[in-house]
Parts: sequence; C-alpha cells; structure tokens
Amino acid sequence: MDSVEFSIFEDFAKQIFGEEHELGLSQESKEHIVQKARIIKLNKGEYFQIEGDISKVWGYVIKGLVRVYYNHHEEEVTELLAIDGDDFLDVESYFDQKPSTRYIQMLEPTTLYVFSKMDFEESVSSNLEIRRFFRVATERILLRKKKRTEESIFKSAKDRYETLMEKKPNLVLRTPSNIIASYLGITPETLSRIKSKTK
Repeated sequence: MDSVEFSIFEDFAKQIFGEEHELGLSQESKEHIVQKARIIKLNKGEYFQIEGDISKVWGYVIKGLVRVYYNHHEEEVTELLAIDGDDFLDVESYFDQKPSTRYIQMLEPTTLYVFSKMDFEESVSSNLEIRRFFRVATERILLRKKKRTEESIFKSAKDRYETLMEKKPNLVLRTPSNIIASYLGITPETLSRIKSKTK
C-alpha cells in the first residue's frame, strides 16, 4: 500500500473519530478502503459539484479550502467551509441519490481525497468491519450537522464568530469576509462590527 495514501486515510479517520479512529479495522480492511479512494486536484474557483448534480463522493481536504453553498432568494448561503484536514459531504444528495441543491466550490487550489458512493456500497456489503466503520462515520457526520444547526439557533452571532476563531483561526484568515459572514448567518456589516469589538 502507498504509505502516503495510507497516511491520508489515517488523517481522515482521525478527523471523523478522534483517537478512536481504529474502530476494529484490520490491516486488510484499511488497505481495501485506501485502494478504493482516489486523490484529485482542483483549481481555485473550480466546482466539484453544481446544483442539479447527484452527489457521488465523500470528500476529505488534504490541502486547500472548500465551500459548500446553495442559493436562497438569489443570495448564496454558505453551508459548510472545509479546510486542510476537514471532510465534506452533501448528506441529502449522497444518501438519497437525488439532484442536489448545493454547489461545492474550491476557494483555493485544493487537493482532495475522495470515496465514491459506488465503491462505498460495494465495500460495506462485503466487509462487516468497513460497514461498521462507515456506519459510525455517517452517524458522526449527522451529529455534527445537527450541532451546527443548534449553534445557529441558540448561539449569538458574536459567540458563533468567537467559537470559529477559537477552533479554526486559519479558516477565518483564508476565507473572504463576505463568505465567513454567510457561513455565520450574519451580514458582512455585522461581522465587521463583531471583529472591531473583539480586537
């Protein structure tokens, strides 16, 4: 097995599961997953997915910056920002295999590590270890999505910004302010006021 690709898979697993990332996977199962994954490179501004596409991959950002957004009343609403070491998934389209309402765009030159749905389904149907691994991974993704929704409801704009700065300062520094504002669910003017008060 390619040591670089194996290392990337280990990083992906740690992003999802933390220190519990082994989850009973044998070396054979790990090798099987790594052989099915692929690395792709995209340019700044390039789209990985547009509205109407059916999502067929689960992505992990090796290096770069990914934005997931949708259009609402002619405005772009940023749903997810994924930076080096983050994963991203259009949950609804991926699992339902229906046309997506999401765009997935690169905000920087980006290298991705991706798992196709076809290979994913083939793997989980034939290997119980891999089935458990991806079942738990899916649960973690859905819980993370639920937590973000709750934060947008119960946390103030200032708290959401401070939490993002605490957890991912590089994301804030590398992303245009108007996109950060959209991600936080506030106007650029509100973001500017919050920044001025937190300096």
